[in-house]
Amino acid sequence: MKILVITQYFYPETFRVNTLCTELVKRGHDVTVLTGYPQYPQGKIYDGYGFNVPYEKVWNGVKIERIRMRPRGKTPFGLLWNCYSFVHEGKKWVRKCKEMYDAIYVFEVSPVTVGLPAVEYKKKFGTPIYFNVQDLWPENVEIILGIHNKLIIGAINKIVDKVYSASDRILCSSNSFVENIAQRGVPRDKLVFWPQFCTEPQLLNATKPGCYSENCFNIVFTGNIGEAQGLDLLVEAANKLKDTNVRWFIVGDGRARERLEQKVSENNLGELVTFVGKVSEEEANQYIHFADCAYLSFKKNKLFDMTLPAKLQSYMACGTPILAAAGGESARVVNEAQCGFVCEQEADKLADTVQNVVLPSITLDSMRANAKGYYDEHFAIDMVVGELEKLMNEMQE
Repeated sequence: MKILVITQYFYPETFRVNTLCTELVKRGHDVTVLTGYPQYPQGKIYDGYGFNVPYEKVWNGVKIERIRMRPRGKTPFGLLWNCYSFVHEGKKWVRKCKEMYDAIYVFEVSPVTVGLPAVEYKKKFGTPIYFNVQDLWPENVEIILGIHNKLIIGAINKIVDKVYSASDRILCSSNSFVENIAQRGVPRDKLVFWPQFCTEPQLLNATKPGCYSENCFNIVFTGNIGEAQGLDLLVEAANKLKDTNVRWFIVGDGRARERLEQKVSENNLGELVTFVGKVSEEEANQYIHFADCAYLSFKKNKLFDMTLPAKLQSYMACGTPILAAAGGESARVVNEAQCGFVCEQEADKLADTVQNVVLPSITLDSMRANAKGYYDEHFAIDMVVGELEKLMNEMQE
């Protein structure tokens, strides 16, 4: 099958769509990715890339078409220009395109406008669209950015309706997303719960990170360090647990990192909270696997209660007990899998849970087994990608 993947983010940026495309190629599909130039999360184009600089046309068997998406920078205008330029350049590419594909897969982490070039392509060739919703709009704009202007929200709703209407299947990363989108009047037969996944970690010859001490209880967070993750909670809990042997490790990068590093410094927590920085997926898996607990959190709001984050699957695949300062879908899965600890998104509650529940726990080993078992049953890559293939084949019949 010839598949066109449309995404604002792709290799060398580290998003799950990279793994999906590689897996589809392994399964014999012809995959082309329409994307921009790498610039996330710093907001500037990576060294070695540029609009007039030759780039890799093929990566792991995946064909790449890069369009001139403007870097987002760090201002609201830059973000708006970034979104607009992707849509504008994407539509230009579609108008020139003579290649016919059997299916279009859209990887939608914000913004939702990433779906508009797909709509344009469908108008031209009639190709079915599989729109993968990982961020809800306009909820993201209202809740995260605090924008409530009726004209702006109304315009976003029109875009969302246009994309959802054109999509043949809407792949929702949580069951709560299915319910939310159904309430917009989208037909139920379009909506599919299609969870996120990760590459099966290769841990047979993995080595324990040197910064992990045998005498400490090591808790790791991996992934994007943004405002949505609410990592101030981690820093505040670390401050309350100064007299324990708990050590926290933050693996990854993001827009909130600099501010959080300053907060750690101001509270003299440098020996307790370590910012590891951006590492490869293989290294991240080692940090997760050898940790005593893997940490997950969100800011407290109804949008994040509906979200099932990709890091949850990574934590489970590595067989690591999970400490979740979260509600909704994340809390439900951790409790259902019996693979960790759940607490409210408050520093006192988090610190109390660590000191009085996690540290004395005698069930960590069974939680490791439960985490891996639940992943294998519900989130394994073979099963999840196989379901996508099945959905795409149905539309070809």
